Amino acid sequence: MLKRKAFNKVFITTVVFFIVFTLCNIKVISFNEKIKEEDTEKETIYTLNQDNYVAKTEVYVGKFFTLEDKIKEKLEIMVKENNKNALLPSYFKPILPENTKILDVIVEDSLVKIYFSRELINISDEQAEKMIEAIIYTITDENILGIEIYVDGKLLRYVPHTKKELPVVLTKDFGINKKYEINNTNDIVKVVMTYFMECDDLFCEVPVTKYTNDTREKLEIIFDDLYSPVLDKSLISLIDGVRLIDYRIDKKTITVNLNQDIDEDEIHLITSSITNNYDLDKIIILVNNNKKLVKTIEK
Repeated sequence: MLKRKAFNKVFITTVVFFIVFTLCNIKVISFNEKIKEEDTEKETIYTLNQDNYVAKTEVYVGKFFTLEDKIKEKLEIMVKENNKNALLPSYFKPILPENTKILDVIVEDSLVKIYFSRELINISDEQAEKMIEAIIYTITDENILGIEIYVDGKLLRYVPHTKKELPVVLTKDFGINKKYEINNTNDIVKVVMTYFMECDDLFCEVPVTKYTNDTREKLEIIFDDLYSPVLDKSLISLIDGVRLIDYRIDKKTITVNLNQDIDEDEIHLITSSITNNYDLDKIIILVNNNKKLVKTIEK
């Protein structure tokens, strides 16, 4: 009897201790998650999606990181077979070759010098140019205008496995997801479009650089491309029935007059595609000459 009472006492004590321990751990986990959320912020990166386009997504990095550490962290997330890959949304995949190391990041005003280990050039022929595009678009923004890529201490002069020469300073002028719609090499116009693509249950943003012989004003090309059926069915423009009635380009302001109302997604595609191609302070959208909105460009 005494043994049974002793056993029951020990059993009850153990159960109570386990419950208290579990509750405490839940509180600690919740507290740590809260700290983690407060100590991180979203940063934009460009990497391959499941359709093999270099697409825009977001990851969490340390809020209090230096600029150099943020750049390094984003690039490390993009290295294949890296435990940081888990930070990528499920529809995206890393593009930098396995075992690539980011040895150093140096920021000089609006220029960033990135020093990679020699593994960076262990990229497939098919992905080599896309890798350069992903690095450029991930690092450059309104403050960082260009980057220099070094491999094993030497400036990278060519796209790996090709004879395509790279400029010393890489900028978004290099292009992304390039499409060539040209009949000759004369009067080539470059237009950067923004499309959507289905990424799991969400839309992700995909910039596409088009090379064309169309010499019209870029604004006209943008609206024709967004309205026309896209040859690649995985790209979505969403601009259904929207036509450009007229427009005005006045120094740092563009005004477009449309034939029908548009929703937020259509506004985003239109304004993003316009700002890809023009240095602006403001975009004014009219619908049948009635003001829809005035978008101020953040710089």
